[in-house]
Amino acid sequence: MLELVFAFAALSGVIVGAPSFAHAQAKAPIAYFLDKTSDGADVSNNLPANARDVIIAKVRFLEPPIWLLGRHGEEPGNDVFATKVEITEVKRGSAENGRVFEVRMGLRTDYRDFANPVGIPQTPDQLSQEYTVMIYSAEDGVRRLTSFMISSSQHARWEAEVSAYFREQSSFSTSR
Repeated sequence: MLELVFAFAALSGVIVGAPSFAHAQAKAPIAYFLDKTSDGADVSNNLPANARDVIIAKVRFLEPPIWLLGRHGEEPGNDVFATKVEITEVKRGSAENGRVFEVRMGLRTDYRDFANPVGIPQTPDQLSQEYTVMIYSAEDGVRRLTSFMISSSQHARWEAEVSAYFREQSSFSTSR
């Protein structure tokens, strides 16, 4: 009986101390905006079970994404970024071309480091392109973008492009 108690205690410690599957999965590289060749159907996504009014569409940015959490992340709410997108082509769901959506993305509860936001276009070239997205309505009525898991090589290419752009901007501003 004592052995069973020790075994249970040891197992409990492993279960409590182990990272959750959701936490481990959330650390995988993600993107909210897929390149124009993807239709979103073939990519693993993190669409919540309670998502309603799901739309898969090509979109273009009407404004760059903005940080919602204040200078030090002190603002209330769970959404990290917001932007406005215009639908250019509906792939699936109920929406019309030309419709504008204010969308949010990057939940704090995703266990991510959003200091260098992966999967969110930042450079002028990235912001000028069309992307495939999956928009859904949440229980609170807010439209959000679902995240898609991407490969490490896709992540590395994206990060290299963003880093090169900001290095160029930094060297341009210091040479003036």
